[in-house]
Amino acid sequence: MSGRFAALALLLCASLLAAGAAPAGADEPKFPDAKAFDKLVVDALREVHNKGADLYNMKKEFDGTYRMYQGALVAVRPLLAHRPDAQKLIDDGLAAAEKETGVAQKAFKLHEAIEAVRADLKGEAVKKPEDAKPKEKTPEKPPEVKNPAPAAGAGGPGFRGRVTFQGKPLAAGDVIFVSLDQPKPRVFVAAIQGDGQYAPMEVVPPGQYVVTVTGQGVPEKYQLTTTSGLTAQVGPPPSVFDIELK
Repeated sequence: MSGRFAALALLLCASLLAAGAAPAGADEPKFPDAKAFDKLVVDALREVHNKGADLYNMKKEFDGTYRMYQGALVAVRPLLAHRPDAQKLIDDGLAAAEKETGVAQKAFKLHEAIEAVRADLKGEAVKKPEDAKPKEKTPEKPPEVKNPAPAAGAGGPGFRGRVTFQGKPLAAGDVIFVSLDQPKPRVFVAAIQGDGQYAPMEVVPPGQYVVTVTGQGVPEKYQLTTTSGLTAQVGPPPSVFDIELK
């Protein structure tokens, strides 16, 4: 692991410990309750994830992104001894990334692992990708991403949408767009606001994307690219992609 990404991993670990520790006596630190500590980890992983997404998308530093995500997962793993399911998601994600031959694909696998760990810590019970495949049954019609625009120009300012779940606005979470027709996979993350609205912070190139949605209560199938069933064709602005989750 390169020096700066090893340092980032150590800094992440140290910041979590510093945020959670307060003197309880002469020798022993006092840690917050498990729920509060889990939130610290969730927030820290989100910050690392978003920095990595910028590095991946804007600078094309795929190896740097991979090492950043790897360092973050390795750093937080021992802090989650009280959450063995989250530790297993980390182990499975690291192992899945190692099996990939391309560094961009390795980084993308760890992106999915970080999102799965964050969801698990928030109580959203996302399983590892290989366990999240739908069972054999009559396929459900996938939810539609409304108002697709023709593939021309670029998304960006004016590219927005609204997420509803069971007919009501989803109050928090992320909408994640993953490219399907570009030489290297690209990931764009947009935070969902309290009224269900979202808007990516950077320009989204035109093309075909698979879409995933994370958030409290969102069924696990919508949170993974392999099972979400959501696709979007990004075209010129203004582009509106409203997402209805059942």
